[in-house]
Amino acid sequence: MARQNCLCWIAISVSGLCSAHAQSLPSVTVTTPASDDASQTGTSLRGAELDRRRAVSLGDTLDGQVGISSSGFSTAAGRPVIRGQSGSRVTVAENGLDTLDASDISPDHAVTVDPLAARRIEVLRGPSTLLYGGNAVGGLVNSISDLIPTTALRSVSGDLLLGADSASLEKLGAVRLRGGNLGGTGLAPSPGGGSLNWTVGGFARDASDYRIPGNATLGDPSSPSGRLPNSDNRSQGASAGVSWVDRWGVVGLSHTELHATYGTPSEQSVYIDQRNHRTEGLLELDQPVSWLESLRVKAAQVRYRHQEIDASNGEVGTQFDSNGYDARLEATYLPIAGISGVFGLSSRDRTLSSSGAEAYIPSTTDRQNAAFFTAARALGDARLEFGTRQSQARLDPTGNPDLPMRNFTLSDYSLGLQLPVRGPVALSINLASAQRAPSVPELYADGPHAATATYEIGNPTLDKERSRNIEVSIGSTATPLRWKASAFQQRFENYIAGFATDVNNDGVADRTNVAGTIVNSPQDPTAGPLQRIAYQQAPARFRGLELELGWRPENSSWGWRTFADTVRGTVDGIGDAPRLPPVRVGVSTDYASGPWTGFASVMYAAQQNRTSPFETPTPSYTRIDGEIAYNWKTGSAGSTTLFVAGRNLLNEDIRLSTSYVKDTVPMPGRSFYAGMRVRF
Repeated sequence: MARQNCLCWIAISVSGLCSAHAQSLPSVTVTTPASDDASQTGTSLRGAELDRRRAVSLGDTLDGQVGISSSGFSTAAGRPVIRGQSGSRVTVAENGLDTLDASDISPDHAVTVDPLAARRIEVLRGPSTLLYGGNAVGGLVNSISDLIPTTALRSVSGDLLLGADSASLEKLGAVRLRGGNLGGTGLAPSPGGGSLNWTVGGFARDASDYRIPGNATLGDPSSPSGRLPNSDNRSQGASAGVSWVDRWGVVGLSHTELHATYGTPSEQSVYIDQRNHRTEGLLELDQPVSWLESLRVKAAQVRYRHQEIDASNGEVGTQFDSNGYDARLEATYLPIAGISGVFGLSSRDRTLSSSGAEAYIPSTTDRQNAAFFTAARALGDARLEFGTRQSQARLDPTGNPDLPMRNFTLSDYSLGLQLPVRGPVALSINLASAQRAPSVPELYADGPHAATATYEIGNPTLDKERSRNIEVSIGSTATPLRWKASAFQQRFENYIAGFATDVNNDGVADRTNVAGTIVNSPQDPTAGPLQRIAYQQAPARFRGLELELGWRPENSSWGWRTFADTVRGTVDGIGDAPRLPPVRVGVSTDYASGPWTGFASVMYAAQQNRTSPFETPTPSYTRIDGEIAYNWKTGSAGSTTLFVAGRNLLNEDIRLSTSYVKDTVPMPGRSFYAGMRVRF
């Protein structure tokens, strides 16, 4: 295969879990505007929990959190699936701004956020996602890197990660440094108390084809057993950021570059070469006028390209380019009549182009401008939240004059109420109405898509998608027992999805050649390399239950957690929604005493028999993971940790029902991951 054979895996990197020595100057948190007591529901991974879960892809890092699965195209390309929603219904952001990559277009396109770069990862649902519109109706995944320091740093700190994995023979290295005022060695703070701060980092990863269980069957019977062909991946990145923190606020700039090459297991001679350049800017003013608490302006400019290359001859079969920006202005005003809130503007512009043999979508300019407002008010011991977002979306297929330009006016509303029940127990009720413009593939796709083995046909007359959502949850955050139970329902007036077709009503799913001609029949149902799918619109309903319980006795070294989640989606006139996650139940325990820490977890995923027409069932599996680590102090604030983790210890043949390629691409078998973390 014509790609890099080795990387310097001990590289300068973004690992992102270092401590910072901060001075008490105004602080800006580069995150989504959500508060701990808000009625929104969500998940936050940071610290040791994030360290344990870091994987190659963002989807695999979050897989196993309540209500969250991975699209599981391979270990390199896994996008989060939230409550059965994925693609353009789940917004993936970095520091609160859209990634602007092509991961929402196809599941084989990796998200350009490497989990090694995250200091924490937030997943939000409920009223707070309103600020991001209908493309976050399923949820918002926000990876926070803190590349632009928002507190004054007075000394140099950082962290280093070195690791190796047995299943993929992966080697990785990551390091990050942070400091301010040249570490106190030359540049004194300004008379007003300001501070110049900086971050630098980078990472590198090199992994071969990963090992699969011996009983795993592949779609290609000629494939060698033991490892999944063309599942290798290599990536490297570098970043730098600078900021000035003063009494009036923060101003800063950062730049990140990512280069990744990874195989697509569904096409054993094709690999993807992906490059991403991202520049971010931040300005926050602390009480710029008497009635504003703060004013924040942030923007990201992205240049993205990936090429799908035939390894046998080095030729580029298809190329995707995405260039654009995402900008937001958010103003937090001082309470008026007890009502506090945020209002602002957002503007997103992306030009997505494709060329080559599998350019199944036309080059399209996708613009969206919006104004939003969210607010909250205490009602005694209760809390009321409400908001609205009004936006205009325009999709212009500049690459094909025969396709129509589409304009959409979108309106989103939310209402949330948190009520105390008894003691620490609280009840939350969230209502939302959202509208989403169809995505580029949904409108304009027309051609072969070999990665998913489909021939996709869009519908340029699709209407905007409308949904009404309700979630009721009850729980307690008091220790030693924390728990939460939630029930939710999403009703779509005109849900959009790609469904397998049977245009000649012969009872078998249509299969085509690369020209789109149907070539199979009941006598030969598997003829043709591609399954024909067409984007359709129909009423749909998603509903589900989630339960999470955590228990840590006082002064105990042990903690326990258990969870369960399930979601059911049905589409009128068609049946079950495609690629739904299964019922899952999990339990885990963690231990910390002296220098020793560890955890063990068991998750059971039931068989998924609720499938859309012509979709195959997915077998059940049980996954057991664990880790043991030894930590010792190095200096006054530093530490070194040695760890060994085991993943899929039962060596189960794991297939993800959320994946397009589950029948041909199993997840990795048993693996052991060992390494060292150093903080200083």
